[in-house]
Amino acid sequence: MGSKTDSRGLTAAERLFFYGMHGLFDEIVFTALYDVVYEPDGNKQLKGYSTIFSFFIYGVCSYMVERMYVRLKDYGVPFKIRIFIYLAVLYSWEFSCGLLLRQFDACSWDYSHYQYNLMGLITLEYAIFWLPLCAWNDVLYKYLLSLKLPQHSTREKSKWISKRNLIFVS
Repeated sequence: MGSKTDSRGLTAAERLFFYGMHGLFDEIVFTALYDVVYEPDGNKQLKGYSTIFSFFIYGVCSYMVERMYVRLKDYGVPFKIRIFIYLAVLYSWEFSCGLLLRQFDACSWDYSHYQYNLMGLITLEYAIFWLPLCAWNDVLYKYLLSLKLPQHSTREKSKWISKRNLIFVS
């Protein structure tokens, strides 16, 4: 007799964790590659950097934008418009988080040396890097929200556990 398995989507907590890790990874890779190009001595060791706060900043922001993605898709907002909306949200979130962290002397970034910065917390010069990431996230949201994981019945779980522990039960 065949076994029936149900499937489930990722929970909000699982997606939030994924977004946090994804953002932290992106920031470390970005800073390493950016320094290779723009630092006078380069970055031959490809050292990237970030802060644990980035996990929460990116995780929450990406989750909020994911919720917007669902609504904007429902309303038929085109992809090219959505990514600019995401960019506005991203800049607003980065500014707000930076302002909050700055109150505790915990803000790890300072864009004051850029021409188009706002209080050193955001800079328009990074929009060229943020836009492709916004486009990627749009694709990522679609994938993660459609992803289905197998969910085994309780009986199947107990059979698997029993077999794993070398206790065979029929």
